[in-house]
Amino acid sequence: MVNLIELSEENWMDFAGLSVDENQKHYLASNIGILARGYVYRYSRANVIGIVFDGTPIGLAMVRDMDDEPACYELQQFMIDRNFQGKGYGFEALKLILARLKDEQKYDCVEVCVKMEDAQAIHVYEKAGFVDTGYIDDDVPDSYNLVYRFEGDDKLEDVGIRIINVEEPTEKQLISRTILEALPDWFGIPESREQYIKESVSQPFFVAYDSEKPIGFLCLKETGKETVELCVMGVLKDYHRKGVGRKLFEQAREKAKQAGYSFMQVKTVQMGRYEEYDATNHFYLSLGFKEFEVFPTLWDEWNPCQIYVMSI
Repeated sequence: MVNLIELSEENWMDFAGLSVDENQKHYLASNIGILARGYVYRYSRANVIGIVFDGTPIGLAMVRDMDDEPACYELQQFMIDRNFQGKGYGFEALKLILARLKDEQKYDCVEVCVKMEDAQAIHVYEKAGFVDTGYIDDDVPDSYNLVYRFEGDDKLEDVGIRIINVEEPTEKQLISRTILEALPDWFGIPESREQYIKESVSQPFFVAYDSEKPIGFLCLKETGKETVELCVMGVLKDYHRKGVGRKLFEQAREKAKQAGYSFMQVKTVQMGRYEEYDATNHFYLSLGFKEFEVFPTLWDEWNPCQIYVMSI
């Protein structure tokens, strides 16, 4: 039976000697390297986990916190010793790790970066429920970024948050102004902010409420017979990394689908320009948007416009 155990002064050497096949070694750090990473990333709550089968050490994994938006658990290392591969132990261990993280519920997803040529690892991750985010990190362009989302997470319901489709124009204007003015890192240009507020009055408008308090909103805008645009979305900073933005998007996408649209697009600042907008880019990619085109001067030369699209 596969189990997870904590490493200690007494047992860590039993795991340090485990190894993968020669052709897998360039995908992973050595086991000593994995243990060292657990120490280096200790301030990110890194946790090196021992994997055993009937008490025999067979593998290691390392998980750490990623607090940058979109925040998540990062499964940074995961290995099964070459003598125990091909028996389903890796899949069983991965499911145990995911169950442990879901029980903790600090984040709503787990991400892993895996080499495109590592077909064996990709198969295990996909079997467990990971999907490709579509994001390719410039630092590791030969790797996929996969994400696993915890299903049945009732975190939002537990804190009393609900999503409402608001139709009254004055209420739309008040909510959009309250939210956008509280987010100067994203909506700090007064002219642009006022334009969003003005246009929101005539757009499909979805609001996230915590009890009676509006904490986020999302607007849609028709851009063609088949296409709708996620025109603007904002969530108060105290509610970031709680799944509010994702719930707003899911409701808006469902309404757009019911209305007969086939595609959704969204515009943001190109990746690599500003830290805040890099987080926004990662968020959109995690929702399933794909890169379409960059327009360098649509807004201005300091803010090249990245367009993402998705089928709905």
